[in-house]
This record gives sequence, structure tokens and C-alpha cells, in this order.
Amino acid sequence: TQSTWEDPSSLKAWYLDDETSKAAYRTSSLKPGRKLDSPAVKLSQLRELGIIYYRINLNDFSVVNQIVKERQYKHTDEIKISQTCKDEQFLDKWFVEHCNEDEQVRLITDGTCYLDVRSKQDTWIRLHLQPGDLIVIASGLYHRGTLDEDDYCAMFRIFRDAQRWAPLYRSEKRTETQSSRVQYLKTLKKGNVATDLGFK
Repeated sequence: TQSTWEDPSSLKAWYLDDETSKAAYRTSSLKPGRKLDSPAVKLSQLRELGIIYYRINLNDFSVVNQIVKERQYKHTDEIKISQTCKDEQFLDKWFVEHCNEDEQVRLITDGTCYLDVRSKQDTWIRLHLQPGDLIVIASGLYHRGTLDEDDYCAMFRIFRDAQRWAPLYRSEKRTETQSSRVQYLKTLKKGNVATDLGFK
């Protein structure tokens, strides 16, 4: 399988260095933070974790509509994020490690941003999302988001149930016992979360 940054049309992902991995939102959070001498991150590895990637033509939403129908998503919204468009509180919260009860879909329509997801070894993998990148995030998978140094991102968000969209923060003890998190860990041990969720 080709590593994700050798193909310019493919999702770019890498292991995060110690400085950028820190929990506090800071200037270094906006930098690439690629860990030196770390192995390449492959799309197959991301699928095993429960990150499903699609490359979307933004002039043709037929693939998006098909995903929405097949996965029975009901709610959508679009947000524009920058240091000025969103308050600091939003940016701070977005960077706090959390999971969700339901699958989450993110489609980047303009600008760029980072999404960090936990590997099987509980280290951070950073995804650099660009226009046309659509990812599905499995419920129960710890992740966080941040702008990059270009400071702007427009994002189409899709989810099943508005009530189950609220973040479950890792810092809260109850999160590890939530059914979505417990089920995710069971599925992760089987080997491939994406396959178990029914993604081909």
C-alpha cells in the first residue's frame, strides 16, 4: 500500500512529535509537527483505527449523498473556522481530546486544517485535511482538531443524531465506560474498525 503522502491526491498523515502532541492549545499546535524518523502512515492503518477516507469532487456531491443515505445520517451543518471567525473558546475546545457517541463525517470545502487521531499505541497521528478530503470518524475513537498556519478552514459536518454529537472528553473518567468507547475498543482488538462498521 502506498504511503499517504507519496500520492498528492491522497490524504496526508504522519506521526506527531512530542512537542506538538502536548495537550495545551498553543502556537506549536498549528505546525506540522512531523516526528522525525517515524514510519509512514498508510491509509490501511487509518481504516484499522476507524478513519475512512474519500476523495470528493466538490462540484459533484453524488458520493457524499450516497454515504449519507447508506449510513443514515440525518443532520448537516457547515462552519468556517479561523482565529477571527471563531472565538478562542471554540479553538481551545476543538483541540481537547475527545470521542463521540456517533460516527462523525467531515468534508473540507475550503482551506486546510489538522485532525489528530489516536493510534493503536495511543500516540497521535496527524491528518492534514484539504479541500475535497472527506473522512468518517468512528464513534469512540479519540481525536482532536486544530487549524494549521494558514488559519482558515471551511468544513461540512454530517452526523446521525444531534443529541449524540456532544463530545465525550477523555479527561472525564466516565468516558471510558461509555458504550460507544467500550464497543470501539472491542472492535479495535478485532483488527479493522472500518471493515467491522461495514465500510468496503
